[in-house]
Amino acid sequence: MIHVRCARLASKKVNEHWQDTVLKNIELNKIKDLLTSDQLELFNDDKEFYNFWGDTDATLKKTKRIETGEQIVFYGENKFHLKAVAGPTFVNEDLADYFWPTQKDELPWKNIYVLNEITDLQVPYVASDLLLKDGTPRKATNFQSGAFLEDFQLTNEFKSKLEIGWIESSNSDEHTRRGIPRDAFINRAQIYKVSFRVNNKNLVYIGQDLKCEDDYYGSSLVIYHYRKLYGDSIFNKEIIEELNDLTKGEVNDLENYYIKEEKKLLENMTDTYSINYTGENQR
Repeated sequence: MIHVRCARLASKKVNEHWQDTVLKNIELNKIKDLLTSDQLELFNDDKEFYNFWGDTDATLKKTKRIETGEQIVFYGENKFHLKAVAGPTFVNEDLADYFWPTQKDELPWKNIYVLNEITDLQVPYVASDLLLKDGTPRKATNFQSGAFLEDFQLTNEFKSKLEIGWIESSNSDEHTRRGIPRDAFINRAQIYKVSFRVNNKNLVYIGQDLKCEDDYYGSSLVIYHYRKLYGDSIFNKEIIEELNDLTKGEVNDLENYYIKEEKKLLENMTDTYSINYTGENQR
């Protein structure tokens, strides 16, 4: 499970809070008098400095409470910009007022958690990277408040983006030209299949290539990640179909047809998986 927390850094107040307790390390000795004895015992790792964030009670009415060891991603301005793992968690209104003073009608951010393993992200929000609880792609254009995502709601593509920390390169766009009109004329294209084995699992990806280059293995960030780790030698690429004089829409439709056929073929296989996460790369 991954928790999502909104931290819109374009907001002056949020940005100030962020700088004060996320970007800035807080010395435990300077806040220990605001902690109860039980809370102080949670800080048992001999560290001197920590980073903190907190939730209001209103946030916790909409989502789950963060527990120690759980993953958190922070969202704002239509992208995920930081990930972390929760350290000690506790409720302390005095510490919240010390960190993040409130105005008269504001709720305190008293549900506090330490942020460990902080890592910057540059991952734009793409609704179809995430699934609803019924398994269909998410359609909301953003996150309005805190949320939690079960593991089955996280596509392989999204997991890979979080691991790598940034979006796919423009090089992939040259090969797929995402977003051009369906009636755009394409002189030549290929539908290809890439297969490889990692961690005792066979993985398969099907895509389109408008540049028809032998050393292009796809726009999937899963492939990008493993290519960075292991190089090109782990990939086996075969051309499924050579295409000439079609529209972009026809190329997209053929690509999606082969993706769906491959998924059907793999349904009853226990050691081979498709990393075409939606079954429809482009419409």
